[in-house]
Amino acid sequence: MTDPYGIIDLAALKKPAGGATGGAGSSGAPAAHEVAVTEQGLEQLIADSQQIPTLLLVTSSRVPEGDAFLASLRRGVDGRGGAVRLGTVDADTQQRVAAALRVEQLPTLLLLIQGQLQPIVQSVLPESEIDTLLTQVIEVARQQGMELPEGEPAPQAQEEPLPPLIAEAYEAIERGDLETAVAAYEKQLQEAPADAEAKAGLATVTLMRRTQGADLAAAREAAAQHPGDLDAQLLVADLDMLGGHVEDAFARLLDLLRGADQETKDIVRARLLDLFEVAGAEDPRVAPARKRLANLLY
Repeated sequence: MTDPYGIIDLAALKKPAGGATGGAGSSGAPAAHEVAVTEQGLEQLIADSQQIPTLLLVTSSRVPEGDAFLASLRRGVDGRGGAVRLGTVDADTQQRVAAALRVEQLPTLLLLIQGQLQPIVQSVLPESEIDTLLTQVIEVARQQGMELPEGEPAPQAQEEPLPPLIAEAYEAIERGDLETAVAAYEKQLQEAPADAEAKAGLATVTLMRRTQGADLAAAREAAAQHPGDLDAQLLVADLDMLGGHVEDAFARLLDLLRGADQETKDIVRARLLDLFEVAGAEDPRVAPARKRLANLLY
């Protein structure tokens, strides 16, 4: 944990937009030492970091393994009895906070300590590494003169085990093996066609596979230079979706339907349905996009 970002610049948040105050994801009950980060509460969180180190997890319900990661962090933080705080940032509802924290991809885990922000990882950490991380965080805090409680591990609730194929997919994603993850989700859907988690997971991993190795700047330039290039437009929409710019992704694809031939309509419709799965039916941006899609197609 080196090369700190430095004091956070809150200039972008001088005119708070307000809005949701919920935490990121829905992975069980919040930790006893957890706060859902909003624009209004960010400055106080920074002030509090003079007394207690805070892990900041910036994530989204669209991150396929995000719930499991959040649950692991909650268990670890609760087990430290108040020596560490967990802050959760929902990148979908708190976009200005995510921007202020200079988040480039999801999930991102950072350490906020004595008003300074330090990067930890821009991916999911295996649960086996979280206890070591927390030990290092507490050690760094004490080296900087912070007095922290020792704490006893909090009792842990029993969790329902994941279906074997879903667990296999999560493990494959953690090691970067997207092909195996896709195969596991597809097999799960063969056995349980209505499995919503498998549907969303497959759509998300397929999105990750389509965008693997893509350069965002180059993709945007290609799309701007060649507006009639369907593949270029689809790639930028995918990258927007992966980066949390859900409305931009939907709008780009819906705009492609105006005056399009039937083949183009079929391709764009299929891609939009994939991205609707990634966002989730509960996402408030999905219903208006579905309605506009139906109007443009029929």
